[in-house]
Amino acid sequence: METLFTIGLLVVVAAVAAAIWWRSQRKAAASRAGHWFKAFAAERGGTFGSGDGGPAPSFGVFHPTGRPLTGAPVDPWVEFRLGDRPVLGIDTNESYRNFDDHIHFRDLHVTQVRVPPGPELRIVPGRGVSMPTLPPDSPLDAEVARWLAANPRFGQREVVVANGAARTWGPGCATRQNLTAEARYLAELADHLPAALWNLSGGAR
Repeated sequence: METLFTIGLLVVVAAVAAAIWWRSQRKAAASRAGHWFKAFAAERGGTFGSGDGGPAPSFGVFHPTGRPLTGAPVDPWVEFRLGDRPVLGIDTNESYRNFDDHIHFRDLHVTQVRVPPGPELRIVPGRGVSMPTLPPDSPLDAEVARWLAANPRFGQREVVVANGAARTWGPGCATRQNLTAEARYLAELADHLPAALWNLSGGAR
């Protein structure tokens, strides 16, 4: 009798848990579908994706791996143009371990602008520039380092240029202000990078 009662209790608990999960998934889907990116895309003549399938951006990479996107992101995204450059904004999250050694998640937004193909370039505030796909004694590596020393304003944010996208990221969700400010920063950086960076792969700015 006790066994039947225990089994029945477990079934009820499982059903309640499933119902709660289903409801949370529905609420999350509704929240993504109503993301402010949707109205922003309409205003800018851009494209919105809720993260639940549908169209894919015309360019972009996964963060933090830098691998090219092969389909629509699983997070809300918006693509629009800033001048003549396509811009991609993604609202996502990242995992981290707290003092309790448990895995938690926090909001993160990623901003990208399209650039020509070229070698990977990393800029880290306080650590300068690195080009991990080039030999250590590469003349281009030295040229980009000199360029950054002469243009210190472009060393203020962590940036990665790879696979046709220049990207930066920050804590919290995307807002109109940080999305457009970061897009302008990346577009200006891309416009001022040494032309040799793009010439290496035959690209033209």
